[in-house]
Amino acid sequence: MILSFSKSENERFKYYQPISKTQEIEVFYLTWSDTNLPNFIKTSDYKKYVDKTELIDHCFYVDSKDPEKRKFKIPVTTDKLIKKIPLTLKGKLYKTKQFDETFPTPLFEDLRKTGDLKFKTDEFLVFVLD
Repeated sequence: MILSFSKSENERFKYYQPISKTQEIEVFYLTWSDTNLPNFIKTSDYKKYVDKTELIDHCFYVDSKDPEKRKFKIPVTTDKLIKKIPLTLKGKLYKTKQFDETFPTPLFEDLRKTGDLKFKTDEFLVFVLD
């Protein structure tokens, strides 16, 4: 399993607005049929919202300016993510209204601009790894 991360020159980072200080969080990886949806959620939020429609409101994307940090080690890390074994990440949480043409998926920005995303939100959450 390979998680989709950007190969761009980090253009999207100019849109990110910090909403937390550097922190360590435990996350789960969620799989959705819609690959544009954010896949990560804090374990505490997952436990709180697992059977509620607000679950997606607490999910976020994971990003990094360092291309190496965007790659999750296979198979150990991805095996943990698939089995919902918590993974600890260190970084800051940001909000953004837009990305660039490669992150989180190549078509995401086109879908967002035309209103064709299958979910509606004005802002997206992104956890940027240190």
